[in-house]
Amino acid sequence: MSQKISVIGAGAWGTAFSIHLAKLKKEVCLWIYERDLFEIIGIKRENTFYLPGFILPDDVKLTYELDYAANYSENIVFAVPSYALRKVMEKMGKEALKDKNILILTKGLEAETCKRMSEVAEEILMDSGERIAVLSGPSFAREVASGVFTSVVIASQNKDCAKYFQRLAHGLNLRVYTSDDVVGVELGGALKNVMAIGAGIIQGLSLGTNTLSAYITRALAEMKRFGKAFGAKESTFMGLSGVGDLILTSFGPLSRNRYFGMEIAKGKSPKEVLESQKGVIEGYYTLFAVYNLSQRMKIEMPITSELYQIVYEGKSIEDSIKHIKEREMKEEE
Repeated sequence: MSQKISVIGAGAWGTAFSIHLAKLKKEVCLWIYERDLFEIIGIKRENTFYLPGFILPDDVKLTYELDYAANYSENIVFAVPSYALRKVMEKMGKEALKDKNILILTKGLEAETCKRMSEVAEEILMDSGERIAVLSGPSFAREVASGVFTSVVIASQNKDCAKYFQRLAHGLNLRVYTSDDVVGVELGGALKNVMAIGAGIIQGLSLGTNTLSAYITRALAEMKRFGKAFGAKESTFMGLSGVGDLILTSFGPLSRNRYFGMEIAKGKSPKEVLESQKGVIEGYYTLFAVYNLSQRMKIEMPITSELYQIVYEGKSIEDSIKHIKEREMKEEE
């Protein structure tokens, strides 16, 4: 097993994962998109843009050249935003990624195509998915970088591929489980970002713990219903990439999706909130994809539908709450 790993993307998660791998004595090369950030990290060894307060070990190599990152290792970890994965992989090229072991950390769906991240990778690489794995689960970047105990799950169509990356990433403070339910693991990680927006709205309006608990319960049911339509296992949504990540992202103060919902509840527009943040709010993009998929597949997704109307169509939160209450009353009749 090669101990060299290239991490593509120096956002909070990519940086934290690089720090974690370096602690495990892996040889890490971190690809940084922004030239100014590359220079800052090169001097300070600190990602002041996305993960301030943490020092990258000196032996973590830095590059802004994709070719160098691709050639550095046979193990490629993608930690770029969902909207950027296709562009970055296409720029690297199918030949450069040929015979590489690929692990995707990105949690989301591609807005334009509604595809999961592993599907995007398979399409670009013209691969069956045997060399591709995905990682999900409740894992705030800052806590992983701090060495706080964390559990995640890695899924792949190929059991050996999942086990391979499990051995590479597993450590004293990062426990890694494996799964063969790629669809469920990816959808769990993507959908919880959407549902956390609603949790943020509820908390921003101070509607109470009773309301929030009821919402989380219904959100999980909606996630399972959506996953079932695409062949995911219901049990997956009761695990780390489902309810585990949903709890983290809905309640955790480090959650950007929760923050997005809270700020909307205070009267800010989605555009204002997005522009105020350095980090990516994945739930915003995934909401678009999930809503359109649910419409296309005729999947009943009342929470997703209301959130879409609030975020993309400007529906008032008050009208949305009224609509949900009326819907609940009709169901009780």
